[in-house]
Amino acid sequence: MLTEARNNIRYFFNAIKVSIKSAMAYKASFIIQTIFMFLNNASFLIFWTVVFSKTGENVDITFNNVLYIWGLSSFAYGVTYFFFGGIEKINEYIITGGLDSFLLQPKGVLLNVATSKCSFSACGDVLYGIVVGMIASGGDISKVLMLMALGTFGGVFFFASEVIVRSLSVWIGDTNVVADRYVQMFLITFSTYPENIFKIGTKILLYTVVPAAYLAFLPASIIESFSLTKLLIVIAVGLLYLFIAIKLFYKAISCYESGNNMAMKG
Repeated sequence: MLTEARNNIRYFFNAIKVSIKSAMAYKASFIIQTIFMFLNNASFLIFWTVVFSKTGENVDITFNNVLYIWGLSSFAYGVTYFFFGGIEKINEYIITGGLDSFLLQPKGVLLNVATSKCSFSACGDVLYGIVVGMIASGGDISKVLMLMALGTFGGVFFFASEVIVRSLSVWIGDTNVVADRYVQMFLITFSTYPENIFKIGTKILLYTVVPAAYLAFLPASIIESFSLTKLLIVIAVGLLYLFIAIKLFYKAISCYESGNNMAMKG
């Protein structure tokens, strides 16, 4: 067990090196995609700036809270899809028989699949998250570091959500559209708006089916006013989602029918 854990950790860090080397090998593409993703996110910052300039702040919704929520969501998204972009291909591998080559590898299948792809543009999200955190905190490095730490852990919710929905392809067919809608329209959208604009029914959804509350709302409140209780809740729920995702993925593998695609993956 410990040997396997060490091997997976070693493989993960090697995968990180490969992702970074890949980015450096295509510097022009990497820089362009990063800049455009940063500018795309910045357009929403302009939107919120205009909104607050017209309406002003109130006790329930503040500009800083919105900034922290955006920073956390962007950073979490960027970290997840830069290092684990392969999670978006799970359903494709299942449908086309592409899992065969991963099953031949001695490493953990899920880790191998997740690190098989790197999204260069996701670095724009990481950079944006840091910049927004600096603006919201007024340059308070401790809060920026807290945002980065919570944002990194927040990636668990993106990771788990993708794995859970896409693993269902084994039983219900291609879930690519469902997964895209779930992550893009629900998880990302809901985690970039302040919690207090939602009614109680929607809030229940965001604390259960769509874990936006643990990805953005609670972490933002932790940064603004530290709470050990809230931090432990976020960690516990994150580990629960990850546990469910891993269990479901390997259950899907046990039901997976080979596509006889046995070419070795490099």
